[in-house]
Amino acid sequence: MGKSLFLYIFLFYWHFLNALFTVEAPQSLFIVERGNNVTMECTFPVTGKLEFRDLSVSWEKKDELKQVYVLRKGEEDFKNQHSDFRGRIKLLKENLNLGQSLLQITDVKLRDAGVYRCVIFYGGFDYKTIHLKVKAPYRIINQGVVSTGDNEWKLTCQSEGYPEAEVIWQNRNHEDLTDEASTRFETGSDQLYRVTSTLTIKSGIDETFYCIFWNKELQENTSAILHIADSADGILQTESRRFFGAAIIAAAFIVPGLLCLFCIIKARANKGNGTPVTSPSIAKLSKDKDTRDCRDDASEDRELKCWSGKSIY
Repeated sequence: MGKSLFLYIFLFYWHFLNALFTVEAPQSLFIVERGNNVTMECTFPVTGKLEFRDLSVSWEKKDELKQVYVLRKGEEDFKNQHSDFRGRIKLLKENLNLGQSLLQITDVKLRDAGVYRCVIFYGGFDYKTIHLKVKAPYRIINQGVVSTGDNEWKLTCQSEGYPEAEVIWQNRNHEDLTDEASTRFETGSDQLYRVTSTLTIKSGIDETFYCIFWNKELQENTSAILHIADSADGILQTESRRFFGAAIIAAAFIVPGLLCLFCIIKARANKGNGTPVTSPSIAKLSKDKDTRDCRDDASEDRELKCWSGKSIY
């Protein structure tokens, strides 16, 4: 009877004393994107100047019993810190004077998700739990459109994210085609889900389809548009344009050379006949003081010099 009475009195006064010292969590749920930073907070009462020698702060990952951070009587203690958090944890000690225990986690990993407990000893004792969720949106969707012949097409969408997403297929009228698709899920060491979904369907060209990655847990979706076009025509047009451009470049080099060669041949023929050339084009060249007339060169060396001296551009 005496022991029971003592225990009752102890619990009553313990509860009374701790009612004067209360730890609060202004935000009980944090959602952060993988790779970003997060700062979780709990608060405690401070009257006057904070006495660090009387203060102990502890953060732990409650669901996995992992020690995250310990400040004991004003001194940091990393001896028992779990390896998952080494080098990524910081307590903003300058805020302790304000009664704020701010725990910062940098470069958040998927494995950081869970339930955290903030424990404060400062004349009294109390704690609060905070939930941390980590997401990795399915932002980039790789697409593939392949013809399998006879107006049949294989459409593929692939993306990575977390948590696991559902893939929904629709046509341009937004009719559901999901039952006709096959979806495969894989996970790697980074815990990301690699989701590949394939839809094989009969369709003509100039048709549009949608693949939608729906993350039910986070209530988020990302979509991609797949368009079936006559890709063969596009390739032919590209090749034609390239060929036409190459022909223009070749002509720019060849035509001036042929004209100069024609000039030399004409000059030789007229020299043998003793008849002057009366071609309007040659007459025009002879009037240009900066242009040498091939007819006036008496030797073959000079004709060659004339050929090499003319610009072919």
